[in-house]
Amino acid sequence: MSEQREVLQRYLRAGVDGDRATRSALFSDDAVVEFPFAPQGSQRRFAGRQEIDAMFSLIGDTARAGDIRIDEAASSLTVHETADPEVLIAESEVHVDTPSGRVELPYIQVFRIREGKIVLFRDYFGPRTGELTRTLFS
Repeated sequence: MSEQREVLQRYLRAGVDGDRATRSALFSDDAVVEFPFAPQGSQRRFAGRQEIDAMFSLIGDTARAGDIRIDEAASSLTVHETADPEVLIAESEVHVDTPSGRVELPYIQVFRIREGKIVLFRDYFGPRTGELTRTLFS
């Protein structure tokens, strides 16, 4: 397994487990997270580990408060390697259970991983995710 795949797997595991310290440590100090399809008027770019940590903490806190849980067994993930050895593309469908029922959320995520750290993460989520996260990024 490549170093980039190992970092991606640790990032995904930390996200599911709510392990903020591990997830934070996987980003470089000057990393950038972008949500190109975020709803209009929402923040689409988070720069630096501190801003990224705050954004992920808000998402995690909101999910816990709303009793939103990922069903790992029902979710799927395919990782695509690219011609650039630093870049991986993760294609996933995440199944989450909410108080109002099951929701299936498709994602395409592009990771640039250099020297064991995520330096760029672009999350191209579907419209349903945009609806669920609209208030988080406003």
